[in-house]
Amino acid sequence: MSFMRGWFWFSLGVTLILFGCSSTPKNKLSLSALHGKKIALVAIEGEDTARKVTEVALINQLVKKGTFELLSKGSVESARSHLDQDPTDWKALAKRAGAEVALRVSVDEFHADERSGYNKEEVYDSQLADENGTDGKTERVYKAKSIDGSVRFDLKFTDLASGNTTSGIAEAKDRVEANARVEAVHLPPKLRFLENLSNTAFERFFEKFE
Repeated sequence: MSFMRGWFWFSLGVTLILFGCSSTPKNKLSLSALHGKKIALVAIEGEDTARKVTEVALINQLVKKGTFELLSKGSVESARSHLDQDPTDWKALAKRAGAEVALRVSVDEFHADERSGYNKEEVYDSQLADENGTDGKTERVYKAKSIDGSVRFDLKFTDLASGNTTSGIAEAKDRVEANARVEAVHLPPKLRFLENLSNTAFERFFEKFE
């Protein structure tokens, strides 16, 4: 039995594109000058869930790399709670916490979209050909799903002694498909998918710019 595959999706005309994970610079970036320095994560801008996932993924990668001394969240929050501390003055906050470098992150993109449709295959059925005297071609339709995710973060590292800021972009995109022709249709939960993408984005970011 031979077949030809075709895809058609109930997706309001949206084209599905396959992306690989990537991490690219906003401008020329080198973090070597910051190695061994104390870093305070002073701000993450974004929606609440995105901020929480970003914080965990970023801290995981900073600790994993071991090239920076990341101050604890408790130290930063303790400095933030001082009565004379202006919460909008992130430089003073980082210095009060004992940091040499202030790190700010903006969540520019954080989403995962699921789509459902059908995989249509044209197959040759020899029995059908013999019984009906036709060419034996027939169509089989299988349920299919996909999830497309994209995350993008703008990181800014400010050396508190010189005031110089170095910035770069960490991003990742990926797609997962499930087809009922070969297995049950199961996709990873959206949040877990985005957590994995975030870890990939930061891991590749620090590998590229260390």
